[in-house]
Amino acid sequence: MKNLCLFFALAISFSCLAQNPISIESVEYDPGQDRWFVSNGNNTMLYTYDAGDSWGYFGSASANYGMEVVGNYLYAISDGDIICYDLYSGDVVDTESIIGTNFLNGMGSHENTLVVSDFGTGRIIKIDISDPTNMQSSTLVASTGTTPNGVVIDADGSRAVVVNWYGNADILGIDIETGEVTTLVDGSGLGNCDGIDIDSEGNYYVSSWSPTRITKFSPDFSSSEIVVNSGLSNPADISYAIETDTLAVANSGNNQVTFHSFANTESVSEVIEAVKWVELKGEELVFHLSEGGNFELQMFNINGQASGFEELSLLTGITRVDLNRLSNPFSKSGIISVRKQGEPETQESFKVFR
Repeated sequence: MKNLCLFFALAISFSCLAQNPISIESVEYDPGQDRWFVSNGNNTMLYTYDAGDSWGYFGSASANYGMEVVGNYLYAISDGDIICYDLYSGDVVDTESIIGTNFLNGMGSHENTLVVSDFGTGRIIKIDISDPTNMQSSTLVASTGTTPNGVVIDADGSRAVVVNWYGNADILGIDIETGEVTTLVDGSGLGNCDGIDIDSEGNYYVSSWSPTRITKFSPDFSSSEIVVNSGLSNPADISYAIETDTLAVANSGNNQVTFHSFANTESVSEVIEAVKWVELKGEELVFHLSEGGNFELQMFNINGQASGFEELSLLTGITRVDLNRLSNPFSKSGIISVRKQGEPETQESFKVFR
């Protein structure tokens, strides 16, 4: 009987830890414990220590949209409220209900300040979190005249940068003290911008649905480049972990969190020395690249006939490609051949059985 009880206890424990994200919108990095949070359906919140290989519930905490880790607390948008959670216990510390909002969406932070966007009214809200047990909110901008979504606050805390929804969306700057709104990018060429974050050098990363990609802007927004354009599905909120130079993307289209490394070439080369440049791990191809480029994936069925073909443009670093997000033939049994274009000798093959 003791063994049977132990079995059920372990089964229950495992079921609480082995979860799959659903209805995700936001992701946030916790540098103190080197883990990632993701908002989850059914009024829950998940976390992972292993880049999404396994997920567990963060107590009874919930998040629908933006999240920010500040000090020993996690702030989250949940059903229109701003909730402060203890970062270690998951207990609720304080809840700030904001009157007159329609759709609280993005959130940025700096020291004792949160800035939150209201997608429905165009309102920008400022929240004083100097006392996490007694948050105080105020209106920073009554209406931007746009549909504000993702928010990030500059490193010096003087300005919030806001991306917007709909076509050819502008990128706005908002003075944290005065609420003055300026247009940083007048027509970004991006549609349905969802998330924004910043790296240690002041570069901005923006997720968009049209086209589906991550775009990197220089600190003054004078130049931009495409840094991720594959493996995404309706990329929503994003989080850049400065400590590891890793960008996480909450893909609302397929409920997958993808992780994209922007570590320098030297550190990536050290990884390459220890592992193959591409590995098959479960349902994912994991690329460890000291130099980015274009790659061809070809699927052959058990009779040796070509049944699927995919081209990927990948960056330097570590990138995970889920086979289930590729074209249909890749979900069947057979052999996958991976080759870097222009380098026939750079090729690997993997057997896949389902």
